Amino acid sequence: MSYQIAKARLVKMTFVTMGGIALAACDTGGSEIQTLTVYNLASDDAFIQFEQPGGVGDKILWRSEMQTESGMPIGLGSGHCVQLDAAADHFCSFVIDFDGRGTLAGQGVQLTEPERSVFPITGGTGEFEGVTGVFETEPVENRARYKYVIRYR
Repeated sequence: MSYQIAKARLVKMTFVTMGGIALAACDTGGSEIQTLTVYNLASDDAFIQFEQPGGVGDKILWRSEMQTESGMPIGLGSGHCVQLDAAADHFCSFVIDFDGRGTLAGQGVQLTEPERSVFPITGGTGEFEGVTGVFETEPVENRARYKYVIRYR
């Protein structure tokens, strides 16, 4: 997307509140907010530790199957996180590839668990090209899986 198009979209942005969460959304002529709930199986994480005080700068690299609540595979997610502070908050960037539908990307601060975190959608392809919205994430099943509630338009 060109800088001029991105700037034009930014000027047309409005804010919608849904369930206490502010959603930034482009003026798309009244399109409805869509909700998609997916889970990832947190099994393929790798850790890089730098032995700094409080773990600041340590990294998590992850790749995992994305699933429905019942465990049916629907895509692949991957990303990386950098620890920001001794409280174990992380800045994360990630992308979810939905088999045959396209991708959604997000980034932001993953709060220390068990806090729920909200990430803005930063891009998309295929069916998700041009969408705006948020990922709301939370650990479930004692961190064995993460739940992503994706709200977009």
